[in-house]
Amino acid sequence: MKKTLLILAVVLLSYKISGQFVYTYTNILNNEIYDIESIKNAKSITYYGLDFSLVKFIKPQNANEDQELRKYLGAWLAFYQKEIPPKYCLFKWLKFDKYYFNASSVQVRIDSVPKEWVGIAAPEVSIDDVKKAIQGYNLGKDNGIGFVIHPVEFNNIDEEAKCFFTFFDIPTRKVLWISETKGRIGGWGVTQWYGLAMVDCTKHYIDYIYKRNIRK
Repeated sequence: MKKTLLILAVVLLSYKISGQFVYTYTNILNNEIYDIESIKNAKSITYYGLDFSLVKFIKPQNANEDQELRKYLGAWLAFYQKEIPPKYCLFKWLKFDKYYFNASSVQVRIDSVPKEWVGIAAPEVSIDDVKKAIQGYNLGKDNGIGFVIHPVEFNNIDEEAKCFFTFFDIPTRKVLWISETKGRIGGWGVTQWYGLAMVDCTKHYIDYIYKRNIRK
């Protein structure tokens, strides 16, 4: 009897761990590789921060709360940068020889969030949408590799966020590699919820995509 109970406990524990594993490790929807060797061989990188121009907020009830929710964009960004400072966390995780942070040409695009960004459902953001956004950037330089993060979905139903992580060639603006992850909301109140969800997305990306493909 004791042996049976022990086996049952192990099975239940394995199921619990497996459930966490499924969410944490396999909730990566896209991982399209273009020119990963160019990223591996690059000595420097320019990080352009978070671009909110493609974000959608899914909220079936009161879907017209554009202005009420728009005021949180700056707070979510500020919270994200507090939790993942570019020079002390992100640059350390990416492991390039030289780093540049340009927040003046892309990250300031909070005002570029479309008017109809809150709705009952979100159309899928495509890789072509990301490419088009990058084509419109004022990059401030004409050499090297760029890196940008696109929060593309804040889902109030599933309580999660979705982000795209993209490396691109600055002179040609060609996308070199793009990946997608999800992260769970957390914290206290709306101000922190999606800030923490973006942090969760980033940590999933670094640990389970970037480290397995670029820097071991």
